[in-house]
Amino acid sequence: METGPDFELLKDAYAIIDGIPETAIALGMLRTARGETLARGTICSPAGWLAQHPAFTALGLSLSDDGSHLAFRDEPSGTGSPARVMARVFALPEADADRLFGDRETYTLGDDSGLSDKRLWLHEVREYLKEHGQIDEEFEERLETRGPFAEPMNSSEIRAI
Repeated sequence: METGPDFELLKDAYAIIDGIPETAIALGMLRTARGETLARGTICSPAGWLAQHPAFTALGLSLSDDGSHLAFRDEPSGTGSPARVMARVFALPEADADRLFGDRETYTLGDDSGLSDKRLWLHEVREYLKEHGQIDEEFEERLETRGPFAEPMNSSEIRAI
């Protein structure tokens, strides 16, 4: 019996990544830099951060010591892409996992959005959740207005002052 995506776990991932500083998230490599601690100098992709979070390590997600590969329940990704592993973690179709955990170019806003890697990833996950009826209007409003780094409701309406 096949089940659909684990939207609640994806919402947990959204909240975790939302709590990480902008400068500590870089799309592309799982771990770009290893700092003194996770809180000091470490830079990871969203998948890399999730693989180091206690809630996800408890599920069996892990990041290799060199920060180059993910594993889920001790089965490595094999392809070098985190999509296959993240598909298993969230019970996503692999194409959807690639959309959410791929390179910057795979996102609907693409590389020309002007958003930080963190904001671009959060936007993509939010859009995915909306497409699947998982975000009600009240929750969406809280996400869009939670200051000081929140994106404007309609970024195309921003004008230079």
